[in-house]
Amino acid sequence: MLDAFIPPWIKTVFIYPKPINVRWGATKLRSFCADTLGVEPRLDMAFLFTNKKQDTLLLYLVDEDGDQTLSKKFYKGAFLVPPANTDGSPFVTMRRSALSKLFR
Repeated sequence: MLDAFIPPWIKTVFIYPKPINVRWGATKLRSFCADTLGVEPRLDMAFLFTNKKQDTLLLYLVDEDGDQTLSKKFYKGAFLVPPANTDGSPFVTMRRSALSKLFR
């Protein structure tokens, strides 16, 4: 379901496992990716964030038109966010084909 909203040229999806304020705009998300995650957003990357209740998912990506955000809210249920890596990395990476595992 979610992979339908991610353009086909996206190769890597970064998932930040800790909750953020999902009202952040594209400028704040770009800064957060660069400063906190240590990854400068590029055309072949997408970033997924969730709120504390894990009922809202925020997608951030860069395309030819600039920064884009998309949010999805569940009114029943929650998203299943993968746990953080044990290697100390602040994010988890997923393949596009595995994105359906985020829904429970």
